[in-house]
Amino acid sequence: MEVVLELEESVVTDDEEEDGERVQDEDVDVLRTLESNLSNIQITSTTHTAKRRPQVDPSKCPSSYIENSPQEKFMHAMAENFRQQYALLYPDRKPLLLCPVNEFGVQKFVSTTLRCTLLPYPELYSWEGCASFVSDYLSLELLDPPFEIPKQLSSPTWVVQTQRGTCFDFSCLLCSLLLGAGYNAYCVSGYASKEMCLLDQSHQECPQLEPEIQGNEDQQTQTKKKYSVKAPRDLQSSFEKHQDKERDADAKATALKKQKEAEKLQKEQERPPADPLLGVRVHSWVLVLSGNREVPENFFIDPLTGKSYTTTNENFQGIESIWNHQNYWVNMQDCRFGCAEMTFALSDLSKWEYMLCGPSSQSLSIIPEPKETEDEEDEMEELKVFEMPPSWVAKIDISQIDMEMRYPGGTKVVRYRKAKVEKFSPYLLKDGLVTRFTTYMDIENHRYITMVPETERQMDFYSHTRYDGLARRIEKPFEMTETFEDRTDFLFNRYVVYGKRVKVSQSGGALEQRPIQKVKEMFHRDPSTPACKEVANRDFMMSEGQIHVTYHLEQSRIIPFWLNFIKPKEAAGSEKAQAFTPDMVSGFQVDPSTKPYKSLKLYEMLVDLMRDEENVVLQIKDSEKEVKSVLSAREQEEKNTELQISFYNTTRNETACRRTEETERIAKEKQKQQESKKLDPLLPFLETEELQKKQSWYQKNQLNMTKEDEDEYRAHCSDALLRIHILKQRLDRYKENAPKTFLALEEKLNRDPRLNKHFTSAQLNED
Repeated sequence: MEVVLELEESVVTDDEEEDGERVQDEDVDVLRTLESNLSNIQITSTTHTAKRRPQVDPSKCPSSYIENSPQEKFMHAMAENFRQQYALLYPDRKPLLLCPVNEFGVQKFVSTTLRCTLLPYPELYSWEGCASFVSDYLSLELLDPPFEIPKQLSSPTWVVQTQRGTCFDFSCLLCSLLLGAGYNAYCVSGYASKEMCLLDQSHQECPQLEPEIQGNEDQQTQTKKKYSVKAPRDLQSSFEKHQDKERDADAKATALKKQKEAEKLQKEQERPPADPLLGVRVHSWVLVLSGNREVPENFFIDPLTGKSYTTTNENFQGIESIWNHQNYWVNMQDCRFGCAEMTFALSDLSKWEYMLCGPSSQSLSIIPEPKETEDEEDEMEELKVFEMPPSWVAKIDISQIDMEMRYPGGTKVVRYRKAKVEKFSPYLLKDGLVTRFTTYMDIENHRYITMVPETERQMDFYSHTRYDGLARRIEKPFEMTETFEDRTDFLFNRYVVYGKRVKVSQSGGALEQRPIQKVKEMFHRDPSTPACKEVANRDFMMSEGQIHVTYHLEQSRIIPFWLNFIKPKEAAGSEKAQAFTPDMVSGFQVDPSTKPYKSLKLYEMLVDLMRDEENVVLQIKDSEKEVKSVLSAREQEEKNTELQISFYNTTRNETACRRTEETERIAKEKQKQQESKKLDPLLPFLETEELQKKQSWYQKNQLNMTKEDEDEYRAHCSDALLRIHILKQRLDRYKENAPKTFLALEEKLNRDPRLNKHFTSAQLNED
């Protein structure tokens, strides 16, 4: 067999290179012993035990799933011979994955399990789309034990049907799709890190939340204009600038150093414990070689995550073998340092040992063939090339519904470092949610936010559509901040501080309310009014019974003008209301030459401020009611969500389906009516009678008819008159032309020599 010959040649060649021309007797004896042992090898089939998966009906599968063709049996014998020779030559290496059983317990060669498939979905035309689909569509079954190759390798059709499989099932399906898309892809059997084998991404940053790298606009070269205005002379000392830059650089370096130390310490704390199975965890992934589909360089694809990696990535710790739909290669390179120093020139026999000899091995042009004489050529047998049997797997078919459903059960959860990503199939949830990102500030501490009033939340509004100009409302348990835009009173911020809830007795029962302790309002500057008369800040301190007013800062001043009012106590029981006195007002006058306000003016200002305070409290209560109404409306919307389905989505759009069915039904009825009209010979003669019936009906119901009915009647009459006129013209034309036509036909028949004998016999009978 060719496999035996190839291995023998490689062994002898290696020994000749090592010993050179001085071959010792011991080495010759070893080679002879090895040759005799190889010749005594008997080809036997190995038995693999694997659990049959439930819900497998052999009657619904092709015969290739439950039996082997003669070509496959011969391929299994060659693989067994190859395995035994490999085990004899390399006893310290792990066994190869050659002929595992499928879902029916039947041995199948791994290369024949691949089925090149190109599905009619644009997403699956690229390797990114194929990898993303496979990682999303399937759920992982871990290898048991994790340091041994699996005994079972299911067909891609069964994996697609059950949406689950091991890492080898993942890579087999992905490689089938990539080969169908035109990529030079190979399944890889090797070893990887614990996180990659267990699909643990909890120590990786979420790729969707990584900040985008923005270009530095300062580095962009700007073309100088010829007639540009000269910049003013810089009067700042260049030495001081240099010193400032050095101080800023030192401060940034110190901050960066502290940040790196903190990140390093955090990584040390979050580093997982050492893996006792480091370097021996079995894993399977896909290798894509450069060349086809304009792939610039070789790279790996992890089918569990759908991500691409370089061939030097440290997560890949070794390779035992690779295969595609044409051949099988065994790695002969040292993997003590992972895959960093490996080369993927499959035609190099010193690096890769192939199973089948032929064009697929890519090694025939590399092996130097010695020149032989004519006698030797006559004695040597021609080398027979054995081709890989065709795939035993049926056509891989994925429906449009499965493509839309995407995830097993319609949901998928991926946990990253301080983040969680939840993906849902379209139209799976009532509210139409497709993706949810959850971020965590700290790994151990979580914070939960509920749809209940008086909790931390932020609401953004379209200020130009609201009468009050509200743009944002930030609510916390004891605070509320409102931001306004484009108001006529120049108010742009309102800050409210609440106290603890107190029970207030009412006619309906006890009710808890949040007392307002303080309200602070801030106003923009009105250019048309002097700054000393324009309020900048207004503080209503309800708990202290005071009102503090701060005016805008005047030009060339460093301290603004402010006033503080103490509200008089209201009447309570037998006590009288407190009278206003000038001592209740304090303030700071910026200009000492300005006359102070009189008591009456201050009293009027206090009354206006107290009235404004009442209005502000009412507005705050309205804001609280609005928050509750918005939350209740959101809750009702989430309970009764109606998604807008595309008109072209006929599988989910019930309205479109009903409309299509109704249109088809009406079209069929019209077609039947037209066919019945074509077969009705009395229809032309009944048009006048039908018109007379319609006219009599109109005369009876003329008083009760609407304008639309009258328009419809007139249109019907005009159509009927047109048809009657056309029929009358056809009848007149027929009456005029029919005698001439019959005479011409009779004359033509009389002149026909073939009918002379018939006419003669008819005349004799008459006589």
